Amino acid sequence: MNDTSALVEPQARQQIQERVVRARRPQVPAVPHRHRFADRLRRIADRIDN
Repeated sequence: MNDTSALVEPQARQQIQERVVRARRPQVPAVPHRHRFADRLRRIADRIDN
């Protein structure tokens, strides 16, 4: 049983470390909010025109 925990523990530490690194990164959206809003407005306008 100790053999299994000896193998799992380093992997668990690595996963936790990766999650911490990801959580510390600033969350920047791929597309700015105003661009998404403009795209939605264009789609609505297209629906109205058709």
